[in-house]
Amino acid sequence: MVDIRERTGGGVRSPRAGLALWDVVQSHARYRGDQIALIDDERSATWSEFVAHAGRMAAGLAAHGVRRGDVVAIADSMGIDYVAVYYATARVGAVLVPLNTSLHPTSVRSFIERTGAGLVLVGRQHGDLVEAAPGVEVLGGGTAVWGSALTAEGGTPPESDAELDDPHLIIFTSGTTGVPKAAVLSQRATMVDSFAGALATGVRPDERLFVYQAPYHGGTWSMMRQYMLLGGSILMTRRFDAAAALRLIERHRCHSFFAVPLMLQAMVEADGFEQADLSSLRTVVFASYDPNASVLPVVERIRGRGAPDMTIEHIYGQTENSAFIASARPEVCEQHLATVGTPVPGVVLSVQDPEGVEVPRGDVGEICVRSHSVMDGYLDDPEATAAAFRGGWLHTGDLGRLDEDGMLHIVGRLKEMIRTGGVNVYPREVAARLGEHPAIRDCAVFGVPDPRYDERVVAAVVSDDPGLTPDEVVRWVRERMAGYQTPRQVILLDALPKTAAGKTAMADLIDRARRSAGADGERSAS
Repeated sequence: MVDIRERTGGGVRSPRAGLALWDVVQSHARYRGDQIALIDDERSATWSEFVAHAGRMAAGLAAHGVRRGDVVAIADSMGIDYVAVYYATARVGAVLVPLNTSLHPTSVRSFIERTGAGLVLVGRQHGDLVEAAPGVEVLGGGTAVWGSALTAEGGTPPESDAELDDPHLIIFTSGTTGVPKAAVLSQRATMVDSFAGALATGVRPDERLFVYQAPYHGGTWSMMRQYMLLGGSILMTRRFDAAAALRLIERHRCHSFFAVPLMLQAMVEADGFEQADLSSLRTVVFASYDPNASVLPVVERIRGRGAPDMTIEHIYGQTENSAFIASARPEVCEQHLATVGTPVPGVVLSVQDPEGVEVPRGDVGEICVRSHSVMDGYLDDPEATAAAFRGGWLHTGDLGRLDEDGMLHIVGRLKEMIRTGGVNVYPREVAARLGEHPAIRDCAVFGVPDPRYDERVVAAVVSDDPGLTPDEVVRWVRERMAGYQTPRQVILLDALPKTAAGKTAMADLIDRARRSAGADGERSAS
């Protein structure tokens, strides 16, 4: 028999187009050019204006020597320029690295070095994060504006020769060792994720998304790409302020936003909530490893501000899968709040034992997935990539079970990371900083459930200095790390409990942290 592929095309390449990232936004400029695409804290842009702006940035990137496969890093807050350079790099086939601006400059520098970025774009308020280094051009920072510098280069934007399988995005994420890894995502992966997310959440072209999340989170781009895919519009703000968020949603008539329970609670507790008009809201998408009953009363209060039919959707995802894995859609979410639902379209899910064998329904195992939205792998880390992809599956490191209805329940994590307030904290990084304190002899860092933060960061500290206080421990970390990495609870001990094998007895520490959260001298001043 003859393979049918040998009888198709006659050696002529099919003119495939319309699915790369740039193709999508360019189409919107043609068909809905006068519609608002983006709004930030300073200005707005229609689809025609945005695509023209991103095209000028692509020309600017080319003028700075950026070519297909090159790496561009960025340290800035979310705004129209940031989204424009996201699509400008896609047009030239380059790779964008969103840098975590809440980290210490030494960490930021290491991320730039690891990715090999030749050009770094720096926002005015983040100029102290990045220093020039050999072979690295820094644009912006101080009084300079990198967006204006790029668009002022002039010239004709280069023709887009990027393809779906070209790498486009590097997001730093966690590994089982607690050391951040660089997940490389292709244009194909991010596009497939956009389709899956849009189908799962029911995004509509005439709707507006409110975004407050930082641009170095994969989930931020996952949510935004859904609206960019369908031609909706996005309202962005540089930082989250609960009272301001209420005003922005009301003023710009936003239809949806993505949040963690902590942020939802902050909004209903904010000044002005009882006067806010939230009637434009259609849905709230939230993510939580441990959703509790407090979510529903908060949602009911939001509905009471003019949106009685507003729905909620619980999602679960991972950066290594471009974000979306499963979704508890509105029709099931409120009746099954403890579940993250079923896989989104295009994701095949399996719950497996340590040998890679699928466990029976109801049993706990590691959540594994297959999808075209899975990353290409970890940058310069073939061993970690092989471990993540063993058996032909992406191993998430999360533990879960499928109930009799096929609904996925998250029950724990194999990883050491702590998820607090919607962000990840790596215990070993915090412990390393604590270990630099001259009065701290031993320590352990871990997370325990928290009704507001999902988990709170706890540090158990051993010191020979009787004058060491929890406040001093908190201050030491806060001066050297991000606020979300700072322990919210500090336990002072004479020695860490040990198992028979000599390892730290984490179960004992977790139990003590839960029991003593309110004890004097053990609760931090954060």
